[in-house]
Amino acid sequence: MADQNYDAIVIGAGFGGGTCAGLLAKKGLKVLLSEKNSVAGGKAMSLSKNGYSYTAWVVIGAPVQDNLYQVILDELGVSDQAKLVVPKNSGSIYKTPAGKFVAMPDAPSDSLDPNIIFEWLGIPLDRRETALQFFAQLAVMPPEQVAEFRGTNLHDYFAQADIPKSLYAFLVSLCCDGMFMVPVDSLDAAEAIASLQAIFTRGGGIFCEGGYGRVGEALCEGVRRHGGDVMMSTRVNKILVEEGRVAGIETDKGSFRAPIVISNAGIQPTVLKLIDQEHFDKSYLNYVRDLIPSLSLLGYRYFLSKPVTEAAFGVIFSDDSPWSLERFQKARAGQAPRDGVLYYEVPSNYDPNAAPEGKQILMTGSFCPPDPDVGKGDVADWAAAGEETLFGAFPELPGLIESKDFYWTRSVSNATRDATVPGAGGETIGIGQIVGQCGDDKPSIKGPIAGLYYVGADAGGTGIGTQQAIESGMKVAETVARYHWLRAGVD
Repeated sequence: MADQNYDAIVIGAGFGGGTCAGLLAKKGLKVLLSEKNSVAGGKAMSLSKNGYSYTAWVVIGAPVQDNLYQVILDELGVSDQAKLVVPKNSGSIYKTPAGKFVAMPDAPSDSLDPNIIFEWLGIPLDRRETALQFFAQLAVMPPEQVAEFRGTNLHDYFAQADIPKSLYAFLVSLCCDGMFMVPVDSLDAAEAIASLQAIFTRGGGIFCEGGYGRVGEALCEGVRRHGGDVMMSTRVNKILVEEGRVAGIETDKGSFRAPIVISNAGIQPTVLKLIDQEHFDKSYLNYVRDLIPSLSLLGYRYFLSKPVTEAAFGVIFSDDSPWSLERFQKARAGQAPRDGVLYYEVPSNYDPNAAPEGKQILMTGSFCPPDPDVGKGDVADWAAAGEETLFGAFPELPGLIESKDFYWTRSVSNATRDATVPGAGGETIGIGQIVGQCGDDKPSIKGPIAGLYYVGADAGGTGIGTQQAIESGMKVAETVARYHWLRAGVD
């Protein structure tokens, strides 16, 4: 049994929680990291089955160069615990207006001629100069100019550039589904532009052998190596508050005391479930209830009798794939088609141990509502739309399926974020990076109760999901450590 008294307790061993706990332990604080699951990694946890290993659902990391995964692994001295890999082969596929699925041409990433992309996307010669100028301006836009687009949605930013429809679809498919999981006309343009710049200049598509959960497990080991305690399979039932400040946590394995509690459980579950609401004023409770989550992924893990592709990952899209808020709401109501962009990942093409010899695992992910209580009929319709897209791109795949597992919003919620707000809980990332919820409008890392902090994708970070969570963990650790030492000098 772990000690009962700590300087700080972190709830949740996702990338934000693990990063924060590890850094606090390294700074000399007595830390407890508590995780409800038997494995770490949160929304990027790893699973295994019948000789296959994989991240629970499609997770594609970016940027490649100077990524925060390696930064934090090195900082905590646990780079021996997780091996990052950058696959040589990716496989984005464009469905042309004529219905033909065309794979992105192979080309060296360090010398890619934009005309190769333009040719693939069917952009006429007389539109290519405009497209090239747009790329150039976006890639070199200075931070202060990027910041000017805070509060503008990405659709409006692209619309003013008047780029070709297929290029719009390509960029939106990368941004909205792969990085942010929100409709294009809701996504904060500054968040998207900065992330696109990172991919253009530092590469995209980095993975971890054994699944991204290995990074989460490595972060837990970092906590231990620096003297902290880690308790897995431990559900936190309550954050204790006494005399207006946090006092610890109550779990299914007993109570643990600390004057600082950092929650990686999500701001809505933390405020609306883990803490008695009498400790918050009504305006704050309403603020938390009104926060809008990202959308969710659903899809399949296909266990194949033999390989169907050499690509390690890719996106399948068409000119009609981008989700606007209106189109998504109509699709959700059954008034519009539910097919959109489809992401796929093939772990056995970047990790030789991810599948038995001669076999392959292919995973898919596509948009769906974040509601874990969405009806079975709706789930089936969203799933069928994704399969239709996949089988169109890989017509031989159905005949190679030995078995398949399905995941959806309920799976995400059960494994990661308790549902506390109607229609939410299964969100893939967390609080959506939409206009009005980014930059200065993003939830503060500090709660309104003394000693309460939030970490992870909901607060403290920017950019792409897992990288955003690690960045949050770094920032929260600095703030909490400063608070701890200042408080120690007063008490």
